[in-house]
Amino acid sequence: MRRRDFMKISGLSALGMAVMGTAGLGGCTPSGKGPMGVPRGERMKGHFTLRQLTSVTDTIGNSYILQTAGGKVIVIDGGFETEAENLRGWIAKYGGVVDLWFITHPHQDHMGAFSEILKDKQGITVRKVIYSRCTDEVLKAETWAPENETDARRYYSVLDHVTEGTDILDLHTTGGRFDIDGIGIKVLGVANPTFLKESYNNNSMIIKFWDDTKSLLILGDAYVDCGNQALEKYPEWLDSDYIQMAHHGQNGCSKEFYDQVNFRVCLWPTPSWVWEPTIEWINTRDVRAWVEAKGITENHVSCLEPDWFLA
Repeated sequence: MRRRDFMKISGLSALGMAVMGTAGLGGCTPSGKGPMGVPRGERMKGHFTLRQLTSVTDTIGNSYILQTAGGKVIVIDGGFETEAENLRGWIAKYGGVVDLWFITHPHQDHMGAFSEILKDKQGITVRKVIYSRCTDEVLKAETWAPENETDARRYYSVLDHVTEGTDILDLHTTGGRFDIDGIGIKVLGVANPTFLKESYNNNSMIIKFWDDTKSLLILGDAYVDCGNQALEKYPEWLDSDYIQMAHHGQNGCSKEFYDQVNFRVCLWPTPSWVWEPTIEWINTRDVRAWVEAKGITENHVSCLEPDWFLA
């Protein structure tokens, strides 16, 4: 499926994208029927905005900023260390205080910018960090890229030597709630020491956010085992209005996962060379076909909609 065909399916013309990038609306008004995949007794009364940051160098990465109606700021991942200055600028625009920062897993394109900022905050306040540390066995299992273990250990060292004023939580149980300012947050996946295939991605955290009208599912780089475990344990919670496509939309969760989880909008933290891949093992086109087959008509791709914003 060609890019033009997919964008037509998504209902996103070039003019529409320009309007979305400027106004931050883009026809993304929630249905008003309550957030998808949230039991009625768990409804929240707050509201959050969402920004999907685009890589300044068109590299792979994951970077999201949520802000509550009361001004609380939540950051998810942040991209490579080369994105640190851009991310600093965005955090400054949001007031310079991060109330809650989630790092899904220790790949550089998720924790690199975060590590740089935490080492040298330059006036930024980070109040709480939540992550799920991988075991030594998991870190050593990714033998195809030995540098990843070195990078991960450097990142953990940054966390271990954080200065006073930042609370660090290493989370190893699912189901935890971290509600903030009327926003629901539930952790549906944490690092699993038995997942040694695609070990770093398979140890991604999976996190559900919701407010009074919408829900968001963050998959990080979740691989097949990671996604299936969450599907088995929390099938009623995975349905979401907005879903961040696992591993930038390629080689992440299985087709069965996407078939069984209900969602209406796809968020793709995807550079151009993954969106239109020329490398055989990158299966983005297959995943795009899965989404099309589900009848999804709204897709937001980071390389096509710079710093897409949901009000």
